[in-house]
Amino acid sequence: MPLTRYHFKNAVNGFFEMSRDHAKRLVPSHLEPMELRHSIGVFAVTAFDFTQSEVGPYTELVMAVITPPRIGVGGEFPRSAFYPFVVATSTEAARLHAIERWHLPHYMADIAVEFHEENGGMRVHAHEKGRPILDMAVSAHKWSAVNHLYQAFTVDSPSRFKADIHMEGSFTEHEEESGELVLHPHPMCESVLNADVASYPFRELWMRDGVQTFEELQTI
Repeated sequence: MPLTRYHFKNAVNGFFEMSRDHAKRLVPSHLEPMELRHSIGVFAVTAFDFTQSEVGPYTELVMAVITPPRIGVGGEFPRSAFYPFVVATSTEAARLHAIERWHLPHYMADIAVEFHEENGGMRVHAHEKGRPILDMAVSAHKWSAVNHLYQAFTVDSPSRFKADIHMEGSFTEHEEESGELVLHPHPMCESVLNADVASYPFRELWMRDGVQTFEELQTI
């Protein structure tokens, strides 16, 4: 399979503390949650504004648990590894594409993700026909051009998969704890509403005018 590319205007991400025990319940048995410190796992929220893909433009919301990466001999070390436990998109075509190609678990209805840039930061509002899902805010630090490697793990029982993902674009990251997260009582958030998720990110990441490139999916 050739490389699969998705062009985006914004990719906004926050890392939040959550209960390690709850994080463990969200990942499959062959994975372990990464511990920020003893008993504390990491919940990640990423919002994408895709402008070009095989299935056209769409927005996407990803909720994931951070896990240790898998490293081959002499391989590049990923910045982070994720287990996405629920994904939602603004179009059915994008949803079916991601399920078929990447085996990503989806919320099976269209949602909307709105991006509002203001005062040097980005606010994200995700909703389903006006019913709020979450609100997240991050701020910018120093911008630089990067090409980062990440990993994502997926499952389509009994098969298990790993995808290497390259993120290239203009990037800012910091740990100033200036952002925020509000999870609303929506079905997409049910699995984390009682997970002691922090209301602010300990790490804020924002990439703009970039390309997300998936390498061929690997069975593990």
